[in-house]
Amino acid sequence: MNLTKHNHTDFSIDELLKLKGRRKIFVVFSTFGEREADLVCEKITLLNTLPAGFIDRIILNHRRAGADSDRTETGVAALNCGVDIIVANELEVPDMGKEKGKGGDMRRSLYVINRDFVKELSPREVIVVFLDADVVPRYFGVHFVTALSGAVLKGADFAKAGFWRAMGRVKKFVAQPLFSVIEHPALKTLTEYSYPLAGECAGTLDFFNSMTFWQIYGVETGILVDTAFSGYSVADVNLGLYDHEHHSDMNIQKMCFGIMRTYLKSLMDHGVIELKHGAAVSDTFRCEYIDEKGERIAVNENLTELKYPPLKDIL
Repeated sequence: MNLTKHNHTDFSIDELLKLKGRRKIFVVFSTFGEREADLVCEKITLLNTLPAGFIDRIILNHRRAGADSDRTETGVAALNCGVDIIVANELEVPDMGKEKGKGGDMRRSLYVINRDFVKELSPREVIVVFLDADVVPRYFGVHFVTALSGAVLKGADFAKAGFWRAMGRVKKFVAQPLFSVIEHPALKTLTEYSYPLAGECAGTLDFFNSMTFWQIYGVETGILVDTAFSGYSVADVNLGLYDHEHHSDMNIQKMCFGIMRTYLKSLMDHGVIELKHGAAVSDTFRCEYIDEKGERIAVNENLTELKYPPLKDIL
């Protein structure tokens, strides 16, 4: 696997418009309930300041918190700029059930893109840019799309965002040390990503159709491991400064568990490691801690994640 590195300032919109040719760029925002309703509308409005014809389609991948349409959907629809809204709760994919999870919903979006939006184009001619909707507005800019898609237009099959973030606890204290623990020729590239857990990424539809998707916290880790054992070209793109809402310590612990679980299971699936003498990777996060009241709390939570096969297997 070949990894190249870029800064977002490396790309000019005039150059990218010339490189784009007949290729299509689809931008996908992921939202849940109403918590990012205002943020996603602001970001979509900003992206529409790019020259006409650069972004071909903006897609809202939305999961409702309840049964009815909510303020996120009505707010985006009111922008009147042709955003396609995919309601993940209602979407049926042949090999998926009703299970929730970021990775699962990303895969649902890709299924719709393949089914409804590609038409006569080859999957190699379609670039999909995934963006998180909760980025603090003062850090978000059109460079999220131009730089990530630009790296793909310049030859990468997959581009991962990198940035500086004040917290970044899971990246600093779990993912990056974890990706250095096991020596293997293919895994060396994992240590070169500046922010391996970034939700912001871009790739050809062909690339995403070839990846396995983990259901929840493990989606980024699973894609990176699959990529490490592939022949795809990848890029790490420095987007500058970044921040979004900070999670509670317990949610951080669950994320860490999911990332470590996915990493171990992915390495087992690729034949890199093997557990013996009855050992297995657990689906259950167990711990005890003393809370701020001085009381002992026990945690015993099933954090099983499904691993979905590549979409190309069902398309």
